[in-house]
Amino acid sequence: MGLKEQLLDPSNPIVFFEQVPPPADRPESLQSTLEELGKVRGLVDAINIPEIHDEERKGDRTYKFVPRVEPRILGARIARELNTEVVINRVVVHSPDQLDWLRQSYAEYGVRHVVLVGGESSQVSYPGPNVTETALQAQAAGMAVCLGGITIPSRDHEADRIRAKNAAGLQFFTSQILFDSNDVVWLVQRLNGVAARVFLSFCPVSHPGDLKFLRWLGADIPNDLDRFLLEGNNGSGVSAETCFERSLNLAQRILMDVFDNLPPDPPALGLNIEHINQRNYRGAIKMLDQLGNLYSNLVAARARASLA
Repeated sequence: MGLKEQLLDPSNPIVFFEQVPPPADRPESLQSTLEELGKVRGLVDAINIPEIHDEERKGDRTYKFVPRVEPRILGARIARELNTEVVINRVVVHSPDQLDWLRQSYAEYGVRHVVLVGGESSQVSYPGPNVTETALQAQAAGMAVCLGGITIPSRDHEADRIRAKNAAGLQFFTSQILFDSNDVVWLVQRLNGVAARVFLSFCPVSHPGDLKFLRWLGADIPNDLDRFLLEGNNGSGVSAETCFERSLNLAQRILMDVFDNLPPDPPALGLNIEHINQRNYRGAIKMLDQLGNLYSNLVAARARASLA
């Protein structure tokens, strides 16, 4: 059974690991990326590859933009050499004709699963279609690719957005990185009966710069998270290892909160582990292992309860 067929079975745990493509100007880094991913392929069902664009956001930049290898090129290598499913993210608003890209990706690169991503701001007029328009075009064209989207649990009317995109053909959604359970619990409850899978996204934090970068990206981060993750009892800073362990414990609590508060007919849930920089790569693998085990146990317990 392929990934597309597994997505809508809530009794089947599905885990993604998000891998940023390597720099385009360092050909040797593509091979090293594949070697690193070879170490995690036994822990995941698919590698989730984002498409990185030069962000135009308010506030001071926290990093220099680096052009990256095209996601579908990395994805084709992963599928061929690691025999692992791949999910490609595609920002659809920058080019008017997304169907040609989808057709070419399917035929030439073997892309079977695509997360459609919209623009950074609703106030900007982009040349390309939005996510729903792209999904409807793909549906009308009878394309075989499995489509997903992004969800921001704290956004107004997010459940309505997901229902509309699901009706347009999107079968799964990866969440913004989660640091609080309130919004995502509310969202999942509002999605009662929806035939889609929602992937809960987490990433390790080990340094103050991680939170600064995530805020710059627009992640919804509670005001007291800095103190919770970064400060000791006397107000001094904590080690990177302690900070990471706290972020892992927080992710575990959020995951359990979601499963403890499921509606009667919840959407299927998935797990997506990210790493926002190379410093946290090992931490992401550790989080993938430990959080993945917890998630699988929660899915199994939910399946047993539904049969009781």
